Amino acid sequence: MRRFKVKLSTIATFVLATILGSSLFWVSQQVQMLEREQRGIKAQISSEQEGMRVLNAEWDYLNRPDRIEALAAKYLNQMQPVVPDNLLLNAKAVPEPQMMQGEDETPVMVSTGEKKTEPTKTMNATPDSRPIHDREDSKSTDFDGVLKSTLGDDE
Repeated sequence: MRRFKVKLSTIATFVLATILGSSLFWVSQQVQMLEREQRGIKAQISSEQEGMRVLNAEWDYLNRPDRIEALAAKYLNQMQPVVPDNLLLNAKAVPEPQMMQGEDETPVMVSTGEKKTEPTKTMNATPDSRPIHDREDSKSTDFDGVLKSTLGDDE
């Protein structure tokens, strides 16, 4: 019987080939996973671009000069001149905004980019100061109601 001699270099070569084959398989799987992710991101980008095209088309449709002219003729004639009694003299008389159900209760800080300066004149509240109230009907607060009202204006 013949005995096979296995050299250390043969074992090392076999182990190295196994490690390199495994790492090649792992890298190819990672590349395929990243390519799938890239295809998904490209699909999302094209979907967002299509949405932007639709919104731009809607914006152009709503800002047609003939439509705006018709709306101006309809609503500008109904406007009343501003009466000084209707002006708000004290900013503290403005009611705090109401939180809608489901809104985040975290206050939002908005920067106007202007530096704070000392006010030169302070307006005092008068006894007849009234808070300003929005007078919107419920149908115009949702998007469908606004859309129906604008489509109704065109006709």
